[in-house]
Amino acid sequence: MPNCRQCGAALPSVSFGDVSDYCVDCRKQLTSAPEPRRDLIDDLPQISSSTHRTLNATNVLLAINCLVFVVMTAKGASPILPSTDHLLRWGANYGPYTLGGQYWRVVTCAFLHIGIIHLALNMWVLWRLGRMLEKLIGAVALVGVYLLTGIGASLMSLSWDPMRVSAGASGAIFGIVGVLISLLFYAKLDIPPDRMSKLRGYVTRLALYNLFYGLLGHIDNMAHLGGLVTGLVIGFFLARSIAAQPNELFRQLRVLVLAGCALLALFVPVAKAKSYVVEYERGKTAIRNRDYNSAIGHFERYTRTHEDAVGHAMLGYALHNAERYQEAASEYQHALKLEPGYPAVELDLAEVYLQLGDAKQAVPLFAKSISRATPDPDHYLAYGQALAATEDYRQAESALRKSIALDGKNAQAHVELAKVLRALNRNPEAQKEDEQATSLQK
Repeated sequence: MPNCRQCGAALPSVSFGDVSDYCVDCRKQLTSAPEPRRDLIDDLPQISSSTHRTLNATNVLLAINCLVFVVMTAKGASPILPSTDHLLRWGANYGPYTLGGQYWRVVTCAFLHIGIIHLALNMWVLWRLGRMLEKLIGAVALVGVYLLTGIGASLMSLSWDPMRVSAGASGAIFGIVGVLISLLFYAKLDIPPDRMSKLRGYVTRLALYNLFYGLLGHIDNMAHLGGLVTGLVIGFFLARSIAAQPNELFRQLRVLVLAGCALLALFVPVAKAKSYVVEYERGKTAIRNRDYNSAIGHFERYTRTHEDAVGHAMLGYALHNAERYQEAASEYQHALKLEPGYPAVELDLAEVYLQLGDAKQAVPLFAKSISRATPDPDHYLAYGQALAATEDYRQAESALRKSIALDGKNAQAHVELAKVLRALNRNPEAQKEDEQATSLQK
Protein backbone atom coordinates (compact mmCIF):
# COMPACT_ATOMS: atom_id res chain seq x y z
CA MET A 1 0.00 0.00 0.00
CA PRO A 2 1.46 3.42 -0.97
CA ASN A 3 2.26 6.01 1.71
CA CYS A 4 2.09 9.84 1.74
CA ARG A 5 5.41 11.36 0.60
CA GLN A 6 5.23 14.09 3.27
CA CYS A 7 3.84 12.54 6.44
CA GLY A 8 4.09 8.77 5.65
CA ALA A 9 0.39 8.03 6.29
CA ALA A 10 -1.14 5.18 4.32
CA LEU A 11 -2.95 6.24 1.13
CA PRO A 12 -6.26 4.63 0.05
CA SER A 13 -5.85 1.72 -2.35
CA VAL A 14 -8.72 2.96 -4.51
CA SER A 15 -9.13 6.60 -5.61
CA PHE A 16 -11.22 8.52 -8.07
CA GLY A 17 -9.78 11.25 -10.30
CA ASP A 18 -6.08 12.14 -10.29
CA VAL A 19 -3.80 9.89 -8.28
CA SER A 20 -1.78 11.85 -5.71
CA ASP A 21 1.36 10.96 -3.75
CA TYR A 22 0.05 13.02 -0.77
CA CYS A 23 -2.76 12.42 1.71
CA VAL A 24 -5.76 14.75 1.91
CA ASP A 25 -4.36 16.78 4.85
CA CYS A 26 -0.94 17.25 3.25
CA ARG A 27 -2.53 18.25 -0.07
CA LYS A 28 -4.46 21.00 1.76
CA GLN A 29 -1.26 22.28 3.37
CA LEU A 30 0.60 22.29 0.07
CA THR A 31 -2.12 24.08 -1.87
CA SER A 32 -2.64 26.69 0.87
CA ALA A 33 1.07 27.41 1.41
CA PRO A 34 1.95 30.91 0.20
CA GLU A 35 4.24 31.28 -2.79
CA PRO A 36 7.75 32.30 -1.72
CA ARG A 37 8.27 36.06 -1.85
CA ARG A 38 10.06 37.06 -5.01
CA ASP A 39 12.52 39.97 -5.10
CA LEU A 40 12.07 42.40 -7.99
CA ILE A 41 15.68 41.89 -9.03
CA ASP A 42 14.86 38.24 -9.76
CA ASP A 43 12.57 39.36 -12.60
CA LEU A 44 15.40 41.09 -14.45
CA PRO A 45 17.27 39.04 -17.06
CA GLN A 46 21.02 38.54 -16.56
CA ILE A 47 22.07 40.32 -19.74
CA SER A 48 25.65 41.24 -18.84
CA SER A 49 28.22 38.60 -17.92
CA SER A 50 30.69 41.13 -16.49
CA THR A 51 29.24 41.12 -12.98
CA HIS A 52 30.51 38.79 -10.26
CA ARG A 53 28.01 37.70 -7.62
CA THR A 54 30.03 39.10 -4.68
CA LEU A 55 32.73 41.45 -5.96
CA ASN A 56 30.50 43.59 -8.17
CA ALA A 57 30.44 47.30 -9.01
CA THR A 58 27.54 48.01 -6.65
CA ASN A 59 29.49 46.67 -3.68
CA VAL A 60 32.61 48.59 -4.77
CA LEU A 61 30.64 51.86 -4.94
CA LEU A 62 29.15 51.14 -1.52
CA ALA A 63 32.61 50.45 -0.10
CA ILE A 64 34.08 53.69 -1.51
CA ASN A 65 31.26 55.79 -0.06
CA CYS A 66 31.59 54.15 3.34
CA LEU A 67 35.39 54.39 3.32
CA VAL A 68 35.30 58.12 2.56
CA PHE A 69 32.89 58.64 5.46
CA VAL A 70 35.00 56.59 7.88
CA VAL A 71 38.22 58.41 6.98
CA MET A 72 36.49 61.82 7.15
CA THR A 73 35.16 61.12 10.66
CA ALA A 74 38.53 59.67 11.72
CA LYS A 75 40.08 63.00 10.68
CA GLY A 76 37.79 64.93 13.03
CA ALA A 77 34.47 65.43 11.23
CA SER A 78 31.27 64.86 13.21
CA PRO A 79 29.62 61.53 12.27
CA ILE A 80 26.19 63.07 12.90
CA LEU A 81 26.50 66.46 11.20
CA PRO A 82 29.87 67.35 9.65
CA SER A 83 30.71 71.05 9.50
CA THR A 84 30.72 72.96 6.23
CA ASP A 85 34.50 73.31 6.52
CA HIS A 86 34.93 69.54 6.73
CA LEU A 87 32.61 68.96 3.78
CA LEU A 88 34.48 71.49 1.66
CA ARG A 89 37.81 69.98 2.68
CA TRP A 90 36.67 66.54 1.56
CA GLY A 91 35.27 67.56 -1.82
CA ALA A 92 31.73 68.92 -1.52
CA ASN A 93 30.31 70.76 -4.52
CA TYR A 94 30.42 74.54 -3.92
CA GLY A 95 30.15 77.00 -6.81
CA PRO A 96 32.94 79.41 -5.85
CA TYR A 97 35.40 76.51 -5.49
CA THR A 98 34.13 74.22 -8.26
CA LEU A 99 33.83 76.96 -10.88
CA GLY A 100 37.01 78.58 -9.62
CA GLY A 101 39.15 75.71 -10.93
CA GLN A 102 38.42 72.79 -8.57
CA TYR A 103 36.37 70.99 -11.22
CA TRP A 104 36.90 67.58 -9.63
CA ARG A 105 34.30 68.51 -7.02
CA VAL A 106 31.47 67.63 -9.44
CA VAL A 107 32.59 63.99 -9.00
CA THR A 108 33.92 63.82 -5.44
CA CYS A 109 30.72 65.23 -3.95
CA ALA A 110 28.92 62.05 -5.09
CA PHE A 111 31.02 60.01 -2.62
CA LEU A 112 30.65 62.37 0.36
CA HIS A 113 27.83 62.36 2.92
CA ILE A 114 26.45 64.77 5.52
CA GLY A 115 26.22 62.43 8.50
CA ILE A 116 25.68 58.74 9.19
CA ILE A 117 21.91 58.85 8.56
CA HIS A 118 22.42 60.46 5.16
CA LEU A 119 24.98 57.77 4.31
CA ALA A 120 22.83 54.88 5.54
CA LEU A 121 19.73 55.93 3.58
CA ASN A 122 21.66 56.50 0.36
CA MET A 123 23.61 53.26 0.65
CA TRP A 124 20.46 51.20 1.18
CA VAL A 125 18.86 52.64 -1.95
CA LEU A 126 22.11 52.27 -3.92
CA TRP A 127 22.33 48.61 -2.88
CA ARG A 128 18.74 47.96 -3.99
CA LEU A 129 18.85 49.79 -7.31
CA GLY A 130 22.53 49.40 -8.19
CA ARG A 131 22.25 45.61 -8.29
CA MET A 132 19.18 45.87 -10.54
CA LEU A 133 20.92 48.10 -13.07
CA GLU A 134 24.17 46.15 -12.89
CA LYS A 135 22.31 42.97 -13.80
CA LEU A 136 21.10 44.70 -16.97
CA ILE A 137 24.16 46.65 -18.14
CA GLY A 138 27.13 45.19 -16.26
CA ALA A 139 29.74 46.50 -13.84
CA VAL A 140 31.67 48.83 -16.15
CA ALA A 141 28.58 50.60 -17.44
CA LEU A 142 27.13 50.94 -13.92
CA VAL A 143 30.25 52.77 -12.72
CA GLY A 144 30.05 55.01 -15.78
CA VAL A 145 26.39 55.77 -15.10
CA TYR A 146 27.12 56.57 -11.44
CA LEU A 147 29.92 59.01 -12.33
CA LEU A 148 28.17 60.70 -15.26
CA THR A 149 24.81 61.13 -13.57
CA GLY A 150 26.62 62.40 -10.47
CA ILE A 151 28.21 65.05 -12.70
CA GLY A 152 24.80 65.85 -14.21
CA ALA A 153 23.40 66.29 -10.70
CA SER A 154 26.27 68.62 -9.76
CA LEU A 155 25.76 70.75 -12.89
CA MET A 156 22.06 71.20 -12.18
CA SER A 157 22.82 72.13 -8.58
CA LEU A 158 25.41 74.69 -9.73
CA SER A 159 22.97 76.12 -12.27
CA TRP A 160 20.21 76.58 -9.70
CA ASP A 161 22.11 77.65 -6.57
CA PRO A 162 25.90 77.87 -6.98
CA MET A 163 26.35 79.15 -3.41
CA ARG A 164 24.99 75.94 -1.92
CA VAL A 165 27.33 73.35 -0.39
CA SER A 166 26.13 70.06 -1.87
CA ALA A 167 27.18 66.47 -1.17
CA GLY A 168 25.78 62.96 -1.33
CA ALA A 169 25.26 59.98 -3.62
CA SER A 170 21.57 60.75 -4.11
CA GLY A 171 22.11 62.63 -7.39
CA ALA A 172 23.87 59.60 -8.88
CA ILE A 173 21.24 57.29 -7.36
CA PHE A 174 18.52 59.31 -9.10
CA GLY A 175 20.62 58.85 -12.24
CA ILE A 176 20.44 55.08 -11.75
CA VAL A 177 16.67 55.42 -11.31
CA GLY A 178 16.49 57.38 -14.58
CA VAL A 179 18.47 54.73 -16.49
CA LEU A 180 16.28 51.96 -15.06
CA ILE A 181 13.09 53.80 -16.07
CA SER A 182 14.35 54.22 -19.65
CA LEU A 183 15.47 50.61 -19.89
CA LEU A 184 12.20 49.27 -18.49
CA PHE A 185 10.19 51.33 -20.96
CA TYR A 186 12.37 51.22 -24.09
CA ALA A 187 14.63 48.15 -23.94
CA LYS A 188 13.24 44.84 -25.19
CA LEU A 189 13.56 42.83 -21.98
CA ASP A 190 12.32 39.27 -21.59
CA ILE A 191 10.06 39.96 -18.61
CA PRO A 192 6.40 38.87 -18.24
CA PRO A 193 3.99 41.85 -18.60
CA ASP A 194 2.69 41.64 -15.01
CA ARG A 195 6.20 41.61 -13.55
CA MET A 196 7.32 44.40 -15.92
CA SER A 197 4.41 46.52 -14.72
CA LYS A 198 5.49 46.01 -11.09
CA LEU A 199 9.09 46.89 -11.89
CA ARG A 200 8.12 50.08 -13.73
CA GLY A 201 5.75 51.11 -10.96
CA TYR A 202 8.31 50.48 -8.22
CA VAL A 203 11.11 52.47 -9.86
CA THR A 204 8.84 55.35 -10.97
CA ARG A 205 7.19 55.64 -7.55
CA LEU A 206 10.61 55.66 -5.89
CA ALA A 207 11.71 58.59 -8.08
CA LEU A 208 8.53 60.62 -7.55
CA TYR A 209 8.44 59.98 -3.81
CA ASN A 210 12.01 61.09 -3.29
CA LEU A 211 11.57 64.18 -5.46
CA PHE A 212 8.50 65.14 -3.42
CA TYR A 213 10.32 64.40 -0.16
CA GLY A 214 13.11 66.70 -1.29
CA LEU A 215 10.66 69.60 -1.45
CA LEU A 216 9.85 69.23 2.24
CA GLY A 217 13.34 69.69 3.69
CA HIS A 218 16.73 71.29 3.17
CA ILE A 219 17.59 68.88 0.38
CA ASP A 220 19.28 69.69 -2.93
CA ASN A 221 16.33 68.68 -5.08
CA MET A 222 17.91 70.25 -8.16
CA ALA A 223 20.77 67.76 -7.86
CA HIS A 224 18.19 64.96 -7.70
CA LEU A 225 16.44 66.31 -10.79
CA GLY A 226 19.72 66.75 -12.65
CA GLY A 227 20.74 63.17 -11.92
CA LEU A 228 17.32 61.84 -12.93
CA VAL A 229 17.22 63.71 -16.26
CA THR A 230 20.80 62.70 -17.09
CA GLY A 231 19.93 59.10 -16.29
CA LEU A 232 16.77 59.14 -18.41
CA VAL A 233 18.71 60.39 -21.43
CA ILE A 234 21.63 57.98 -20.99
CA GLY A 235 19.21 55.11 -20.36
CA PHE A 236 17.28 55.87 -23.57
CA PHE A 237 20.43 55.35 -25.64
CA LEU A 238 21.65 52.40 -23.55
CA ALA A 239 18.34 50.66 -24.23
CA ARG A 240 19.42 50.21 -27.84
CA SER A 241 22.60 48.41 -26.80
CA ILE A 242 20.64 45.74 -24.93
CA ALA A 243 19.68 44.00 -28.18
CA ALA A 244 23.24 43.94 -29.56
CA GLN A 245 24.90 41.21 -27.52
CA PRO A 246 28.15 40.79 -29.54
CA ASN A 247 29.14 44.45 -29.29
CA GLU A 248 27.26 45.21 -26.09
CA LEU A 249 30.13 46.69 -24.07
CA PHE A 250 31.48 48.68 -27.03
CA ARG A 251 28.06 50.23 -27.64
CA GLN A 252 27.62 51.03 -23.96
CA LEU A 253 31.03 52.71 -23.78
CA ARG A 254 30.23 54.75 -26.87
CA VAL A 255 27.00 55.99 -25.26
CA LEU A 256 28.83 56.85 -22.02
CA VAL A 257 31.67 58.67 -23.82
CA LEU A 258 29.18 60.74 -25.82
CA ALA A 259 27.27 61.52 -22.61
CA GLY A 260 30.52 62.66 -20.99
CA CYS A 261 31.23 64.97 -23.94
CA ALA A 262 27.71 66.41 -23.72
CA LEU A 263 28.13 67.12 -20.00
CA LEU A 264 31.48 68.79 -20.65
CA ALA A 265 29.83 70.97 -23.29
CA LEU A 266 27.11 71.93 -20.78
CA PHE A 267 29.67 72.76 -18.11
CA VAL A 268 31.15 75.62 -20.16
CA PRO A 269 28.01 77.83 -20.30
CA VAL A 270 27.18 77.01 -16.67
CA ALA A 271 30.65 78.10 -15.56
CA LYS A 272 30.38 81.29 -17.62
CA ALA A 273 26.89 82.18 -16.38
CA LYS A 274 27.79 81.60 -12.73
CA SER A 275 31.30 83.07 -12.79
CA TYR A 276 30.16 85.84 -10.44
CA VAL A 277 30.33 83.42 -7.49
CA VAL A 278 34.07 83.02 -8.08
CA GLU A 279 34.49 86.80 -7.79
CA TYR A 280 32.47 86.74 -4.57
CA GLU A 281 34.69 84.12 -2.95
CA ARG A 282 37.87 85.84 -4.07
CA GLY A 283 36.57 89.12 -2.66
CA LYS A 284 35.90 87.45 0.70
CA THR A 285 39.39 85.98 0.72
CA ALA A 286 40.88 89.40 -0.02
CA ILE A 287 38.94 90.92 2.90
CA ARG A 288 40.19 88.18 5.23
CA ASN A 289 43.72 89.07 4.09
CA ARG A 290 42.93 92.78 4.54
CA ASP A 291 43.70 93.41 0.88
CA TYR A 292 40.80 95.83 0.51
CA ASN A 293 41.78 97.23 -2.89
CA SER A 294 41.71 93.74 -4.43
CA ALA A 295 38.42 93.03 -2.64
CA ILE A 296 36.90 96.17 -4.16
CA GLY A 297 37.75 94.93 -7.67
CA HIS A 298 36.26 91.48 -7.07
CA PHE A 299 33.03 92.79 -5.56
CA GLU A 300 32.63 95.43 -8.27
CA ARG A 301 32.73 92.64 -10.86
CA TYR A 302 30.35 90.56 -8.74
CA THR A 303 27.76 93.36 -8.40
CA ARG A 304 27.90 94.16 -12.13
CA THR A 305 26.56 90.70 -12.96
CA HIS A 306 24.60 89.77 -9.83
CA GLU A 307 22.35 92.18 -7.97
CA ASP A 308 21.93 91.30 -4.30
CA ALA A 309 22.19 93.01 -0.91
CA VAL A 310 25.12 90.89 0.29
CA GLY A 311 27.30 91.79 -2.70
CA HIS A 312 26.73 95.53 -2.28
CA ALA A 313 27.23 95.26 1.49
CA MET A 314 30.55 93.49 0.99
CA LEU A 315 31.66 96.07 -1.57
CA GLY A 316 30.66 98.81 0.88
CA TYR A 317 32.69 97.11 3.61
CA ALA A 318 35.79 96.94 1.40
CA LEU A 319 35.40 100.63 0.43
CA HIS A 320 34.78 101.51 4.09
CA ASN A 321 38.06 99.91 5.17
CA ALA A 322 39.87 101.53 2.26
CA GLU A 323 38.62 104.86 3.71
CA ARG A 324 36.58 105.65 0.61
CA TYR A 325 33.66 106.68 2.80
CA GLN A 326 31.39 108.40 0.30
CA GLU A 327 31.47 105.41 -2.05
CA ALA A 328 30.99 103.05 0.89
CA ALA A 329 27.89 104.98 1.98
CA SER A 330 26.45 104.67 -1.52
CA GLU A 331 26.96 100.87 -1.55
CA TYR A 332 25.48 100.44 1.92
CA GLN A 333 22.44 102.50 0.91
CA HIS A 334 22.03 100.33 -2.21
CA ALA A 335 22.19 97.18 -0.08
CA LEU A 336 19.49 98.55 2.25
CA LYS A 337 17.22 99.31 -0.71
CA LEU A 338 17.50 95.67 -1.75
CA GLU A 339 17.07 94.36 1.81
CA PRO A 340 15.59 96.95 4.20
CA GLY A 341 16.27 96.52 7.89
CA TYR A 342 19.59 94.70 7.51
CA PRO A 343 21.11 95.47 10.98
CA ALA A 344 24.77 94.85 10.12
CA VAL A 345 24.58 97.12 7.08
CA GLU A 346 22.73 99.81 9.01
CA LEU A 347 25.46 99.82 11.65
CA ASP A 348 28.21 100.00 9.03
CA LEU A 349 26.41 102.85 7.28
CA ALA A 350 26.02 104.66 10.61
CA GLU A 351 29.78 104.36 11.17
CA VAL A 352 30.45 105.77 7.69
CA TYR A 353 28.15 108.73 8.41
CA LEU A 354 30.16 109.32 11.58
CA GLN A 355 33.41 109.27 9.58
CA LEU A 356 31.87 111.79 7.17
CA GLY A 357 31.02 114.07 10.10
CA ASP A 358 27.27 113.54 9.81
CA ALA A 359 26.45 112.40 13.38
CA LYS A 360 22.80 113.45 13.00
CA GLN A 361 22.25 110.76 10.36
CA ALA A 362 24.36 108.23 12.24
CA VAL A 363 22.51 108.36 15.59
CA PRO A 364 19.06 107.20 14.34
CA LEU A 365 20.62 104.29 12.47
CA PHE A 366 22.60 103.23 15.54
CA ALA A 367 19.49 103.50 17.74
CA LYS A 368 17.42 101.45 15.31
CA SER A 369 19.82 98.60 14.70
CA ILE A 370 22.31 98.20 17.56
CA SER A 371 19.95 96.17 19.76
CA ARG A 372 19.10 93.81 16.87
CA ALA A 373 22.71 92.97 16.06
CA THR A 374 25.21 90.83 17.92
CA PRO A 375 26.67 92.98 20.74
CA ASP A 376 29.94 94.47 19.54
CA PRO A 377 32.19 96.84 21.53
CA ASP A 378 33.23 98.78 18.41
CA HIS A 379 29.63 99.48 17.47
CA TYR A 380 28.84 100.82 20.95
CA LEU A 381 32.03 102.90 20.85
CA ALA A 382 30.99 104.49 17.53
CA TYR A 383 27.44 104.99 18.84
CA GLY A 384 28.80 106.75 21.90
CA GLN A 385 30.97 109.00 19.72
CA ALA A 386 27.96 109.87 17.53
CA LEU A 387 25.80 110.69 20.59
CA ALA A 388 28.58 112.83 22.05
CA ALA A 389 28.85 114.71 18.73
CA THR A 390 25.15 115.58 19.01
CA GLU A 391 25.74 116.58 22.68
CA ASP A 392 23.53 113.80 24.05
CA TYR A 393 26.07 113.07 26.77
CA ARG A 394 23.85 110.93 29.03
CA GLN A 395 23.12 108.46 26.26
CA ALA A 396 26.73 108.69 25.09
CA GLU A 397 27.95 107.64 28.55
CA SER A 398 25.59 104.65 28.52
CA ALA A 399 26.77 103.49 25.09
CA LEU A 400 30.46 103.89 25.99
CA ARG A 401 30.07 101.99 29.25
CA LYS A 402 28.46 99.13 27.28
CA SER A 403 31.46 99.17 24.96
CA ILE A 404 33.83 98.93 27.93
CA ALA A 405 31.73 96.13 29.49
CA LEU A 406 32.13 94.15 26.28
CA ASP A 407 35.85 94.92 25.94
CA GLY A 408 37.50 96.59 28.93
CA LYS A 409 40.92 96.66 27.24
CA ASN A 410 39.93 99.12 24.52
CA ALA A 411 41.82 102.30 25.47
CA GLN A 412 39.89 104.42 22.97
CA ALA A 413 36.59 103.69 24.72
CA HIS A 414 38.04 104.95 28.03
CA VAL A 415 39.34 108.10 26.29
CA GLU A 416 35.92 108.85 24.79
CA LEU A 417 34.18 108.17 28.09
CA ALA A 418 36.57 110.59 29.82
CA LYS A 419 35.58 113.31 27.33
CA VAL A 420 31.89 112.69 27.95
CA LEU A 421 32.34 112.76 31.74
CA ARG A 422 34.15 116.09 31.52
CA ALA A 423 31.28 117.45 29.44
CA LEU A 424 29.00 116.37 32.33
CA ASN A 425 31.35 118.11 34.85
CA ARG A 426 32.35 114.81 36.46
CA ASN A 427 36.07 115.50 36.39
CA PRO A 428 37.25 112.99 39.05
CA GLU A 429 35.63 110.14 37.12
CA ALA A 430 37.05 111.49 33.88
CA GLN A 431 40.53 111.51 35.43
CA LYS A 432 40.19 107.82 36.35
CA GLU A 433 39.16 106.96 32.79
CA ASP A 434 42.18 108.84 31.42
CA GLU A 435 44.47 106.93 33.78
CA GLN A 436 42.87 103.66 32.73
CA ALA A 437 43.39 104.53 29.06
CA THR A 438 47.03 105.42 29.69
CA SER A 439 47.71 102.14 31.46
CA LEU A 440 46.15 100.21 28.56
CA GLN A 441 48.22 102.10 25.98
CA LYS A 442 51.54 101.18 27.64
